[in-house]
Amino acid sequence: MRLAGKSALVTGASSGIGREIARFLGAEGARLALVGRSRGGLEETGRLVGRPDTRMFCADLRDGQAVEHLAESVHTTFGEIDILANVAGVWHDQESKYQGPLLADTPVAQIDEVLGVGLRASFLLTRLFIPGMIRRRSGKILQISCGFAGPHEAIGWLHYYVTNKAIEALTTGLAAELREHEVQVNCIAPWFVATEAVHHFYPTESQKALDPQDVAKLAAFLVSTDADNISGQIIELRSKLDHG
Repeated sequence: MRLAGKSALVTGASSGIGREIARFLGAEGARLALVGRSRGGLEETGRLVGRPDTRMFCADLRDGQAVEHLAESVHTTFGEIDILANVAGVWHDQESKYQGPLLADTPVAQIDEVLGVGLRASFLLTRLFIPGMIRRRSGKILQISCGFAGPHEAIGWLHYYVTNKAIEALTTGLAAELREHEVQVNCIAPWFVATEAVHHFYPTESQKALDPQDVAKLAAFLVSTDADNISGQIIELRSKLDHG
């Protein structure tokens, strides 16, 4: 129970990596604020976590006002947050993955969504929760990006590639900014993870992908006191499909 007495906010908690991170943090004793767009998905995550002090917050992270309202609601319910896990990201919708079109053929709305959820929301949420961490001289911020072998893998979803590289830059820059305040910031960059969406859109490749629990185990370590001396790190996790 390394996180007993700690409160953690996890975005993207209604499915996939976010759900598994929530489960692992709950198992370590953390009180959880689960954030996602799907109420049904959040309720299922809450059931899997099995902690009566878990709370769910539906929010559209593309909307800056919704992000501010979310932060106010979490502060009202939990007070200060000890752990912020920015997991939410977008690379598909219900019908298709956002991979294939070159930049000139990529819809502006899709660019806004990928950047808005993956990067802008991380900036906004972090900005709203770090003042309490700075005052207490204690806190953990975890980012999730996507591993790439190089720029050649940006072809066909440049918006997603740029978003994830920017998340990593946010991690290293913010870690430097918060170092004197004893707040740690790290990023996990898995290359290919067998989430529900990956099983759907990449059924063959998903058989060799990482288990989401592999990411969650590392996440639970990085937000614990065992990792107080680790900050500003981008940690790649590679699956059997990765050859970079």
